Amino acid sequence: MAEPGAEPTAPPPRELDPAWAAYDGAFSRAAAGDRAGASTRLLELSTRWPQHPAGARATQLVRRSEPRSLDPDAPSTVARGELVFWSTVGGVFTGANVCVIAGCSTPRETAAVYTITVGGSLALALAASHHGVAQGEAQLYNSAQSWGTWNGLAINNRFASDAGEAGVALAAQGVGLVAGIGLWRTWHPTQGDVALTNSFLLWSTVLTLWGHLAADTEPSLRGVVVAGDIGLVLGALTSTKVKMSRGRTLLIDVGGVLGILGGGLVAVGTRSATGAGVSLMLGTGVGLAIAAASTTDWDAPVTIAPTRITGPSGARAWGVSAAVGF
Repeated sequence: MAEPGAEPTAPPPRELDPAWAAYDGAFSRAAAGDRAGASTRLLELSTRWPQHPAGARATQLVRRSEPRSLDPDAPSTVARGELVFWSTVGGVFTGANVCVIAGCSTPRETAAVYTITVGGSLALALAASHHGVAQGEAQLYNSAQSWGTWNGLAINNRFASDAGEAGVALAAQGVGLVAGIGLWRTWHPTQGDVALTNSFLLWSTVLTLWGHLAADTEPSLRGVVVAGDIGLVLGALTSTKVKMSRGRTLLIDVGGVLGILGGGLVAVGTRSATGAGVSLMLGTGVGLAIAAASTTDWDAPVTIAPTRITGPSGARAWGVSAAVGF
């Protein structure tokens, strides 16, 4: 305790303050790529100087870097919007098949059927998601409904042309939705899990088409759908072992598209279907592989925090620092 009448001791200059020096040192390590060392330095700082301003900032960063246990059942307004949108789109397919069963013969009848089915799909989706829907749940339902629609086309081997085929298509769509509900109750996938599974379905289908082109054979709708279903199962199994975000799967999909474009450039110069199919298949595979390898750090969290920045002349000023992996 200071003696009565004594002047308070001034704090040391910031450039000589060990707490601030440790704080700046942590960000220097992060900038050098030593993320683990930076995190350790911040943890030591928050423990050693908890009441110091630098220690308080370090404590905030350490808390932000702790894994967050997100409730997979947490409702999301974005997820509800996606569910309502894609359910309404699915109502268009439902309307087409109902029209086949009802034998729509005039524009008025067709408009009435589509209005009822699309409007009914919208109302049903709004009512079903009234209490909220999780992101993974919404995407699973949308994907399952699309899967049922796709397999309905495979069973009929075409779009429905009579009442029987239309009934099969509607039943397949319903089975897909019921399967999605069952999977959500037993699997509880994240939106990344569903996106990864969908990517396997998409690219297994595309690669199957390129394989038929390389073999110079005519693909059948049923065969292509079966290949997609196999890819779907493989994707679901992979998603239980490999965790990634929806954003990363979209980047990988972009890589596949770029691969198709690159393979297409080569295919233009070929004079045979076999050469074109091989170049497209290789281009797609290479594009997917490069995208997957180059986005391995895409899901690492990014922390933005205030820090002091030293200029070329040695002057210091406050700024913002972003560290990946904190």
